[in-house]
Amino acid sequence: MSDTRSRLLILALVGLAIAACSAPPAVDPAGSAVSVPATSDTSSPSIGVAPSEPPPASADGSAALDQAWATASLTDVTTGETFRIADLAGSVVIVETMAIWCSNCLAQQRDVQAALARLPADRVVYVVLDVDPNEDASSLAEYQQAHGFDGRYAIAGDDLARALAAEFGDQVLNPPSTPMLIVGTDGTVTPTDYGHKSADDIVALAEAHGA
Repeated sequence: MSDTRSRLLILALVGLAIAACSAPPAVDPAGSAVSVPATSDTSSPSIGVAPSEPPPASADGSAALDQAWATASLTDVTTGETFRIADLAGSVVIVETMAIWCSNCLAQQRDVQAALARLPADRVVYVVLDVDPNEDASSLAEYQQAHGFDGRYAIAGDDLARALAAEFGDQVLNPPSTPMLIVGTDGTVTPTDYGHKSADDIVALAEAHGA
């Protein structure tokens, strides 16, 4: 009987040893190179850059944009009026960067014009920024008038271009990728996917942001 008990005890000890060796080792969180909390959302956004947080409201209750590219002074090349994107807060603002030589830009602007015809004119503003430093206001005005495009066309200038690139990346200054930002009525700024957007796409974006 004593031999049987000894054998059972030895078998039990061997089983415990095997179980201990096969269990995963404890990990000290402080020593982990990368820690991802179980509750974190690791899903990717549908656009390259996440929308900004809504800016603080101004004194009259409208959204206040204070980014350098939004507060830079611009000149409408057709009317000569000076304006700032920040001053358009409260409307949906479609901001497109382009160059006169860019055929993709021309195609995109034609679809924006089609979209504008379907959107309330008092709630949507279209701002087109020429980011090619070799192009000037007079050439841009001729381009706009030749195609009969509505909107505020302006030369971006070096400071504004640098501010855009600093916030959204260098590709925002690459006209053939048809960069476009949507400023919502609440002041959120959403970069759209790069590539051509159809008139239906633009209408949907504008309506989703307050038009």
